[in-house]
Amino acid sequence: MIATQSALELKGEMLMLNVLRLQDVDIELIETTLQQKRAEAPLFFVQSPVVVDCSSLTEEQGSQLDLRALRRLLVKMDFVPVGLRNVSNAMLAASITAGWNVLRASAKQSPKQEVTIELSEDTFVYDEMAEEKKKKEANMAEFANEDQSPQKQGLTIERPIRSGQQIYAKNGDLIILSQTSAGSEVMADGSIHVYGPLRGRVLAGVKGDKKARIFCRSLEAELIVIAGCYQLLDESDTELKGKPAMIYLEDEKLIIKSIK
Repeated sequence: MIATQSALELKGEMLMLNVLRLQDVDIELIETTLQQKRAEAPLFFVQSPVVVDCSSLTEEQGSQLDLRALRRLLVKMDFVPVGLRNVSNAMLAASITAGWNVLRASAKQSPKQEVTIELSEDTFVYDEMAEEKKKKEANMAEFANEDQSPQKQGLTIERPIRSGQQIYAKNGDLIILSQTSAGSEVMADGSIHVYGPLRGRVLAGVKGDKKARIFCRSLEAELIVIAGCYQLLDESDTELKGKPAMIYLEDEKLIIKSIK
């Protein structure tokens, strides 16, 4: 009997999703508001998967939403559209015709794996755990106060970064004395130092600092970004996966080198 090799491997992973929760269907308003948010951290959503939640829309609004234009907008802004959820029966046919996947209702989703973007004429709310906002704010405040003072630029965190968490060190370096988990996202205007396994998404030089670097004890990140140049680790030819590494920019190309 001849043994055959499987043509594929199917496995589940903990991935963080951006959830765009619409409260208005004006495409220009959505674009303007997204651009305003991205101006604060231009690389925050680079190649990030996004689900569009329509639960806050009325049936009339749903019928007015230009689904093709919305999809084009998200692609233009470097999102990866995953699908729509909580669509009304009236929207269902139009969603499929416009090329959207229609997902199950949000009750099946895990709030700890979502980033919610709420759009309306007056509000833009960014939460990493939309249904536990107060808990999230207290948690992030605890991180921010851990080792940061007006005299010190950057941020030092002693504990692990869990899946679904996002940490941003503004105007300085980010130092993590533990590890980052798959599905997490860490960003800094300067360099990033992780004294443990580096997993999830890592973005250094968020505001364009090409001298920023990334250092880690074990390179296992899904996405690496420095000053707008990005690379998926699975697509890299590096032999340093799971090993201590330093990453920097050279001639607009990400260089991964061993550190000991």
